Amino acid sequence: MTGADRDLDGALALSQAVSWPYRKDDWRVALELGHGLLAEADGAIVASILWWPYGDAFATCGIIIVSPAMQGRGLGRTLMEQMLDATGDRALLLNSTVEGHRLYESFGFHDVGTVHQHQARLPDSVPPLPDSAVRTAQASDLPAIVRLDEQAFGAARTRLIEAFSRIGTAAVIERDGVITGFAMCRRFGFGQAVGPVVAATAGDARQLIHHFMAEHAGTFLRIDISGDSGLGDWLTTNGLPEVGHVTTMIRGQRPAVAGEARTYSLASQSFG
Repeated sequence: MTGADRDLDGALALSQAVSWPYRKDDWRVALELGHGLLAEADGAIVASILWWPYGDAFATCGIIIVSPAMQGRGLGRTLMEQMLDATGDRALLLNSTVEGHRLYESFGFHDVGTVHQHQARLPDSVPPLPDSAVRTAQASDLPAIVRLDEQAFGAARTRLIEAFSRIGTAAVIERDGVITGFAMCRRFGFGQAVGPVVAATAGDARQLIHHFMAEHAGTFLRIDISGDSGLGDWLTTNGLPEVGHVTTMIRGQRPAVAGEARTYSLASQSFG
C-alpha cells in the first residue's frame, strides 16, 4: 500500500463496503504510522492488512478487511502470511472480530483480553468536573507523555504520540511537578476518538476522559477501553454506551510494562 490517492481511495471504498467509519484521512494516518498490503482484483481494492512496528520486538496489526464479494477465497490468509513474513520475529498483537478469530488462531494467536467500544453523540452541554486535576497539555509536556506511554504500553510509540499531538489535542494530570497521566483526542470516523488514556488510577482516567467529553460536548465521541479497565459502567452512565467488543489476541510475548500507570483506553483497536 502506498499513499497515492488511488490506494487511499480504494481502501476507503473497501472500508465503506463493510460499514467501517474510516475517512480517507484516517487511512492516511494509519499508513503514515505503519505499513500496509492490499489485494486487487479487476482494478478494485478487495482486501487490506496493516501493521505498526514498535521497535524490533513488538508490533500490532489491524484494518484487516476482505470485501464481502471476495470472502471465502483465502485472501485474508494470504495477506496474513505476507504480513507475518514482513514483521519477522516480532510478537504481534491484534483485536479480532468473531469472523476472524478462527483464522488468527490458525496462525498461533491466542486470546489475552477484550476491548470494548463505547460511542455516542454527546449532549450539547457537559459540565466540567469540579476540582479536576486535568489541564491541557503543552508542547513541553510531550517528552513526558512519550515516556509515560512507553512505560504503560511496554514499547516506544514516539511517532504515534507525536502524530496524535499534531492532528489532535492532549491533556495531562500533573502532581508535584510530575505528569502521572495523559489522554489524547483526535478527529476520527464520525467525530472524535479519545485514546490513548494512560493513568495511575481509574479515577484519574475518568477525569481525563471527562475533560474531552466536556470539550467536545454536542459531538460524536468514541473510546475503546480494555476489558479490565473498570470504566464501562461509568462511560455508559455518562452517555457513552457500549456498542460492541472484540477479542485481543497475541502471537508471541508482549513486552513487560513498567511503573504505576496503565493504559485504560487504546490509541485505537488497530494501533493498540
